Amino acid sequence: MRADTALVNACLLPAYAGRSPADWILRAADEGLAGVGLFGTNFPAGAGPLREEVTGPLRAVRPDLLIALDEEGGDVTRLDYRRGSVHPGNHALGAVDDVALTRQVGAAIARDLRAEGVNLCLAPCADVNSRPDNPIIGVRSFGDRPDLVARHTAACVAGIQELGVAATVKHFPGHGDTRTDSHSELPDIDRDAASLEAVDLPPFRAGIAAGVKAVMTGHIRLPHLDGLPATLSRRIVTGLLRERLGYRGVVMTDALEMAPIVRRWGYGGAAVAALAAGADLVVLGATDGEKLLPEVHDAVQEALDRGTLTLERVAEAACRVASLRAWADPARRTGASCEPRLPGGDPVGLVAARRALLVSGVPRAAGGRRLHTVRLATVANLAVGEAPWGLDAPLRDLGALASATDVAPGTEPSAIGLPPDDGALAVVVRDAERDPWQRGVLRALRDRRPGLITVDMGPAPARPLPDDAPATLFTRGAGLANATAAAEYLSGRTWRGPLRI
Repeated sequence: MRADTALVNACLLPAYAGRSPADWILRAADEGLAGVGLFGTNFPAGAGPLREEVTGPLRAVRPDLLIALDEEGGDVTRLDYRRGSVHPGNHALGAVDDVALTRQVGAAIARDLRAEGVNLCLAPCADVNSRPDNPIIGVRSFGDRPDLVARHTAACVAGIQELGVAATVKHFPGHGDTRTDSHSELPDIDRDAASLEAVDLPPFRAGIAAGVKAVMTGHIRLPHLDGLPATLSRRIVTGLLRERLGYRGVVMTDALEMAPIVRRWGYGGAAVAALAAGADLVVLGATDGEKLLPEVHDAVQEALDRGTLTLERVAEAACRVASLRAWADPARRTGASCEPRLPGGDPVGLVAARRALLVSGVPRAAGGRRLHTVRLATVANLAVGEAPWGLDAPLRDLGALASATDVAPGTEPSAIGLPPDDGALAVVVRDAERDPWQRGVLRALRDRRPGLITVDMGPAPARPLPDDAPATLFTRGAGLANATAAAEYLSGRTWRGPLRI
């Protein structure tokens, strides 16, 4: 049995290097490619409009092409990769716990994507963050309670899809109880069927009930269910997701380039295993796909020749993806593409970020004070990438920045110079509870400057801190909207105008 180029291409979502689409990917699009994934590497500093430089040329070849972005809001953004997201992420929205607001933020994200020609949003995360020291989920989750995560997953899906952009719930069957980052190592999750049903599956059931167009599998292993990673497991993809949960839409993989997958199976072997397990859309990752597509095609043909993969399975996958392309075809969608605002006139992302602030011992500033900042820089995981974070930009735009100091990871506290004691000092950290270096530096700086304010842009505690705890402002995320809300609170100045700076 032979699989023609178009049939295999119809199941693949590669990426390319640089800003404008390379000739090879334009040819692949013309030869039936399902779509293109855009990553941080496609968003260089100073780049022009996405629609003009990227999505327009792609759609000129294939109008119904799937063009996908990881646009979760908060820490994980691609549209705002060079300045930070104008929408708060899941942790902030779950803390506010207003499903109408979550739906509005989902719609706002979809409007931004539509305006740039993107029709597949790789969000929301439906993972229940049941392990507080999880190194990869954290603020990307709505919270640590299945019911909370479920209702906000459904609301976010509804908001995104009501604008004609396909949503994706991820990372099935749940990445919230991992100790390791699946970008580098394969996590094992000690869940049997009963505990999986009680904790991890409710948000995916809610997303499916809301009509989500895609479900992304996680590169995680559940030894009680199978020895293979979920992405490559027929028991999990077909048995659990299709047969037990009754999902009929597109199943897509997480990026195959992630180390625990590509090291063992390679791109071709992993693509074949994923398709055989029941996946429909194979995401290759951010690596330039020019040399990967032939490898995948050869592997698929070899598997067909050996009988380890059937032509019927590939055709079924291609048919599901074609249905998704038809639903998300921008030509079928009309309507305005503007940022929604609430009755007060403010962007919904900023309103949500203000409501998500958790304040402990920090009085709201009055009189428009200026602040000195010291940011303890951290190395973000690969999902976040190098998107900027901190308070400097919004404080500067509010006219409230006195000075800014960045401290490299690992710097000895004694080597950190503090600004003069002539104004408020904010030490900005991210996920400090998981980072011994940040915690040690904070203790030392508090000894030197007892009145400093800590601004933590990572996860906030589930309960308020005790009265004698150090003054801390938790933003519940490191996006631009989160930072702007904190800058307003600390400076006593109110943001005016759109968050698009």
